[in-house]
Amino acid sequence: MRLVLLDTSKRGSSNEARRQREIVAYLAVESNAEARTRIAIAHALANRLNTRWQNIYSSVFRDIDEILIPLEILREEGRLPPRRGPKALQQEGVPYYTLTQGGMLVAVCLDQIDKAQKIDVASRCIRSIEDRVLRDGLITLINLAPSLVIRFIKEYVDYYSTTNLTPLTIEKVRAALADSVNVELELLEALMNLNKEESDRIINFLNILSE
Repeated sequence: MRLVLLDTSKRGSSNEARRQREIVAYLAVESNAEARTRIAIAHALANRLNTRWQNIYSSVFRDIDEILIPLEILREEGRLPPRRGPKALQQEGVPYYTLTQGGMLVAVCLDQIDKAQKIDVASRCIRSIEDRVLRDGLITLINLAPSLVIRFIKEYVDYYSTTNLTPLTIEKVRAALADSVNVELELLEALMNLNKEESDRIINFLNILSE
């Protein structure tokens, strides 16, 4: 069992990888429970992938039940009463899904959602962190520099892949981001000691590089 959606290899461009990316991206932005069942997900992906939902339903079923849930990217959030179907199904209900904390981290890394959506998902993920120091620091930072937090999350996910993403702790984040944070901290400390003219010169230079 292996999550391929973040692979940069040829395998990562497979139908399986793309389908998994689409599932995670879809659940990252869809809030309606009825739109987060397996059938609803298959319908949504069929539109995105230009195919019939019946053609991909079994693959979506496998991705969710055999890959994404065991790897703690998704979890069942609840069950809806079906409008029709066998009595056993009516008693059990239809499951619908949501991203776990790890799933939200993965979603922030995907091109399928835009920057505003990534900031929203990252904010929701940060609010779910139990480590108060880490949570409060990231909440402050994402309000000041959301692009930096998105980059940090991508580096964190790349460091751990999908084997040890959660729980988020200071120790794990430090291990993943120490080198990157040291660079940011060096620049921040230097800027704090510059006069206004020097500071403006550096900021203007960085703006030119970012265009």
